[in-house]
Amino acid sequence: MTLLLSDKVVVVSGIGPGLGVKLAIEAARAGAGAVVVAARTAAKLDDAESRIHAVRRDCAVLKVPTDIADPAQCARLTAATIDRFGRIDALVNSAFCYGPMESVATGDPESWREVFETNVFGSMALTQQVIAQMKRQGSGAILFINSQAIRRPSHAGAYAASKGALKVLATYLARDLGPLGIRVNTLLPGIMWSESVKAHIHHMASEQGVSEKEATDRIVANIALRRIVADDEVARAAMMLISDYASAITGAMLDANGGEFLP
Repeated sequence: MTLLLSDKVVVVSGIGPGLGVKLAIEAARAGAGAVVVAARTAAKLDDAESRIHAVRRDCAVLKVPTDIADPAQCARLTAATIDRFGRIDALVNSAFCYGPMESVATGDPESWREVFETNVFGSMALTQQVIAQMKRQGSGAILFINSQAIRRPSHAGAYAASKGALKVLATYLARDLGPLGIRVNTLLPGIMWSESVKAHIHHMASEQGVSEKEATDRIVANIALRRIVADDEVARAAMMLISDYASAITGAMLDANGGEFLP
């Protein structure tokens, strides 16, 4: 049986307890020959490896501790992948820095710089490193994980602004790299079931004097599917975009949020 990502080499940045590790797991489940996992914390990479192998023992895993805000570490990650596997078929840019919850009008520009260093310049640095290899191959898929924050103002102005910049970056890359056979797309999740979301619902229910079910119902009332999607579902949408099933898709932004936003 041919799987969605049969034998492909997939690099995933930003491995963490939520969507990051699920992206790596779903890549293995979709048949990737190798999954390269990157995060600043080595323990997260060890956890990702064990969870990947629980799904598919024969999927090769390369763990490379990486802070994408450091271009030298991005270069090391790319070189290690090429040395081990000889190619890079897909890059999923999932690493991010959330930054402070503060008003844009009074926010500290220095804290904004830290957010942009990771979310924009870090993602750009890693992508540029990978592009060189994809050019040699004449093919490749790059995916940026974005956020509903670019549509819905919140207190995370620095994060939202950086994700807005990332969306524009993806569009320009799609145009520039299309003639080389390299596709660039954006995935836009919304609220996803996680421990932080459960804690938020618990806090909201307590503040409003309602049950957690009632608090949840108020959230899902604004979602077309009337439920909060799981990060596994979002990760599977990402796998489609980096697969050959999406060979005609570039420069697109796919909503994977249950219809939380309907234009």
